Amino acid sequence: MRLFNQFPIALLLTVVVGTIHPAFAQDDVVRTNTELVQTTITVVDKKGKFVDGLNRGDFELLIDGKPRAIDFLERVSAGSAREAQLAQRQQSNPQTTEPPARTLTVRGRTIIFFIDDLHLSFSSLHRTRQMIAHFLDSEINDKDLVAIVSSKGQIGFLQQFTDNKQVLEAALARLNVQPSEERTQGMGNTPMSEFMAFTIESKSDSRQNNAMAVYIEECLKQTGAMRADHRTEAVLRLSCENLVKSNARAILTQTGHNTERMYESLEGLMRSSARLPGRKLVFFISDGFLSLGGPLGDSLSNKIKRVTDAAQRANAVVYSIDARGLVSGALDATNNVVSDANGRMATLATTEILATQDALNALAADTGGRALRNQNYFEGWVEKVLDETSNYYVIAWRPSTDEEKESKFRNLKISIASQPDLTVRAPRGYIHGPQAPETIAVSASEKPKTKPNELNDALADFYPSTSLETVLSLTHLNTPANGPLLTASFQIASHSLDYGSDDKQPATVKLAGVILNDKGKVAASFQKQLDVKPINTADGDISGVIYNHRQPLTPGIYQVRVAARDERSGRVGSAMQWVVIPDLSTQQLTLSSLLIGGQVLDNSQSAQVQLSVDHHFSRSDHLGFWIFVYNAKRDAKGATNLVAETEVVRDGKVVLTNSRKLGNDSPDPQRIPYGADLTLKSLTPGTYDLRVKIVDAIAGTSATQSTAFIVQ
Repeated sequence: MRLFNQFPIALLLTVVVGTIHPAFAQDDVVRTNTELVQTTITVVDKKGKFVDGLNRGDFELLIDGKPRAIDFLERVSAGSAREAQLAQRQQSNPQTTEPPARTLTVRGRTIIFFIDDLHLSFSSLHRTRQMIAHFLDSEINDKDLVAIVSSKGQIGFLQQFTDNKQVLEAALARLNVQPSEERTQGMGNTPMSEFMAFTIESKSDSRQNNAMAVYIEECLKQTGAMRADHRTEAVLRLSCENLVKSNARAILTQTGHNTERMYESLEGLMRSSARLPGRKLVFFISDGFLSLGGPLGDSLSNKIKRVTDAAQRANAVVYSIDARGLVSGALDATNNVVSDANGRMATLATTEILATQDALNALAADTGGRALRNQNYFEGWVEKVLDETSNYYVIAWRPSTDEEKESKFRNLKISIASQPDLTVRAPRGYIHGPQAPETIAVSASEKPKTKPNELNDALADFYPSTSLETVLSLTHLNTPANGPLLTASFQIASHSLDYGSDDKQPATVKLAGVILNDKGKVAASFQKQLDVKPINTADGDISGVIYNHRQPLTPGIYQVRVAARDERSGRVGSAMQWVVIPDLSTQQLTLSSLLIGGQVLDNSQSAQVQLSVDHHFSRSDHLGFWIFVYNAKRDAKGATNLVAETEVVRDGKVVLTNSRKLGNDSPDPQRIPYGADLTLKSLTPGTYDLRVKIVDAIAGTSATQSTAFIVQ
């Protein structure tokens, strides 16, 4: 292990290490070329339980109504290593079931909460917040990647995938709505909902006559025509009819643009998330909307198909939720409709609810999910969906090169003819056909990318670059000299560097990093050039090159992004991670990050210490760790009463546990240290979570920190 900017033992408080951020590989899960098309499906019985043990012969596949042979089928568990392997598999032989020879980061589920704040009321927002807060409190696990996203993008920089619960809580707190109540012009701002406007515009049945009559009467009231003579009233009635139609068309155009904006945001999210391996579970939360008809009907229909195709390519399944919950359909003060003493509008209320739910139903069904409507048990339903989607089948087939030459939307149907009682949830279609290769035009005035630009591009990307193997580790401490201090440790695999044709030349690595606050503004940045000597495998030098950057920061939420470029090979690697620097002025019990795997290294000047960056250990190792306790309460004699509870957890099961009372002999009463040493020989190879809980008996509170480590 070679270090840059190593830390002296005396400055242990400034040595920071944190959890590993998983590395993601870019991957188009659905291959729409002439070799293979791949999708995922869920099969459940009448009780909603996943059906295991099915094979290719059980399924019937239809593309545009024509039978197609299935070339590949495999059952997969969400968040498993095999799921990532299938996502990273290159297009070779679809019959192959052997995983590629590659070490994968253990990962969990990928979950998106998409809040349609363009179609959401205040009461629905409250229910939505409660549902997501319950998920963060009870359902999320340490390996899940979760994003909270809104149509308007109001969450801003925090609208990213993360496994940090505090970041997600901050993102949820930013969510707000400004419901738009559609109002008419020239009619005293009389309310007219999107559905009422569509009913007036459609001219399809008696409902249109009822709605039109009510709004014409309201218009006549505003103009005083009720007191006019018959001839004047007839003229005013015709004028009001035209005005009502004009308002209906304007409202449909306005609401149609909002729906277009929502679809574009959802499609962009789907296409971006395709770069993450594995299946994505999307909870689409809305009060409903109309997706067909009106001036923008054709455009909206096309956008639905694009969203479906994007979801298919991203291996995403949508479960929609009508955030209005249980609705009766009766008119009340919350309905955006004009009052009608004759009850004609009341007959349209139930129809309006069903019409605005159609798009939610279609969005879920078209992507292989399902919709929740007219129910208030959001939290229980989310839990049920998470369980329902924990297993699924990957299915693949070869397209017909003779018939599928044009780029068009293909209708997809997968069923089990021999067992009609089973339900197959699969996407209903995708866009397939030849696509023009993506090219980047460079004008005469534009210059090609330079080496610094490659680093900048990697830093600006929301997804890590993986051509150069890198790992980022973050930890925060509160130090006597500098207060809150963040240390970013960046490890580059030695074997991934280019040492020249004879493997004896020094490698040059350009490194750049940026620390962004919760608004996406730069809080700090750094650059460095590392000259790395060739690997000496005889000395066991195979771990990597480590660079440590220390940065004092004020309390808050930050994202650290680091990128490195091997100058000889041109390969670039990057990594990013969130960190929350706590505010000790709250006087609440607070912990530093866990510091694990410290190694003492000697050099010609002084002893140095380096903590583990990749958190990899062998079974023969001892895993040592330290943590610092802040704001511990003291009794009348100035003594603390703290207990440290340590657990090692694998797949939710505790495999090691220990409890120990902390002493009162800390040289710094504001920073009470606790450390221990774990023997790993009893642990089988795999990924584990180290959890340390500090209980303050005097204050009656506790705080917990955890980090992952891997036993090889």
